[in-house]
Amino acid sequence: MLIREFQSADEEMKKIVLKVVKQVVSTEGVEADYIKTALLPDYFKSFWIRRMALDKRSTKQLAETTFELARKTGGGEIIGRIVDDLKDENEPFRKMTMEVVDKIVASLGVADIDPRLEEQLIDGILYAFQEQPGDDNTAVVNGFGTVVNALGIRAKPYLGQICGTIKWRLNNKDSKVRQQAADLIARIATVIRTCSEEQLLGHLGQILYEYLGEEFPEVLGSILGGLNAVVS
Repeated sequence: MLIREFQSADEEMKKIVLKVVKQVVSTEGVEADYIKTALLPDYFKSFWIRRMALDKRSTKQLAETTFELARKTGGGEIIGRIVDDLKDENEPFRKMTMEVVDKIVASLGVADIDPRLEEQLIDGILYAFQEQPGDDNTAVVNGFGTVVNALGIRAKPYLGQICGTIKWRLNNKDSKVRQQAADLIARIATVIRTCSEEQLLGHLGQILYEYLGEEFPEVLGSILGGLNAVVS
């Protein structure tokens, strides 16, 4: 009955259906295999669409329900189905995907994410970060930081590419873009150290030092925050 209601055109009904799905899947008797085969294909087809990212209430409910599905079936299962949407051309949809990935990885870790999905995930978060408009809030930086920190030593092969992107963004004419890049350094400095990439860390510190002439106070604050993380 619930799956039939996925097709409802009524927006309020859709929110209620999402709420009920969240409650049902968290129930003890509902098995993960059943959710994977009977529920997930229709769920993503009906709900994981751009339109849902336009309304705050819908986005919030969709994020909560999707997270509950991940808790039942495993984070890798759900991330595998949404990872490509990190590269969607629609910015609110990318942001919604990033927020859900952030929530899943922060709570469930990356143990069930295989090397192929790991590559897709890094590729996706790099794209989302590069395409992030300057006026956007911290969703993408937070998600990026969460994923890299959760990967830990597994992030080593990607650090060169990540730091190259950060350097490029630090040079952007938009002050908010520069601020995001400095904030990301602060979020991932520990991982760079964990991966024994001290030379790379020193290089980032040198670049931040050269940007201490920054004219915008809030960007300078982020540059100092990034420097602090590097020195620590």
